[in-house]
Amino acid sequence: MSDHDSINNFLVDIWTRINKIEERSLTAGLGDKISITEIHIIEKIGANQPSRMSAIAKLLGITLATLTIACDKLENKGLIQRVRDESDKRVVNISLTPRGETVYAYHKGFHERMISAALSDLSDDETALLASSLKKLQAFFEEEGS
Repeated sequence: MSDHDSINNFLVDIWTRINKIEERSLTAGLGDKISITEIHIIEKIGANQPSRMSAIAKLLGITLATLTIACDKLENKGLIQRVRDESDKRVVNISLTPRGETVYAYHKGFHERMISAALSDLSDDETALLASSLKKLQAFFEEEGS
């Protein structure tokens, strides 16, 4: 198998595995079924709160209508709250509830453990090379997604 094929297989496999492990870890650790889509919405809200719903939708690359439907579910689970802006009633701000903050912190911890494990046996030079390579991959995905 060529290096090209190996890298392609790795990326496809690791993406699937990370999502499954992440979802299973969240469900086990929090006692609630939280989908990957929901946790990524929570992640963006947690890192940018309070924020306009339109800003979160843009960060996620989804429509406001799609985010609204997802937020209905998250609000019903008690993970987020939406509040109309006092100065402009057309604007809806979104933030995490205390329960949502717990989910956000748990998810952040999962990622910290994952990155620590991935980098634990790498030298500083290897870590720098990996970071540089992943930035190039990220640039490709950003270009493809726009």
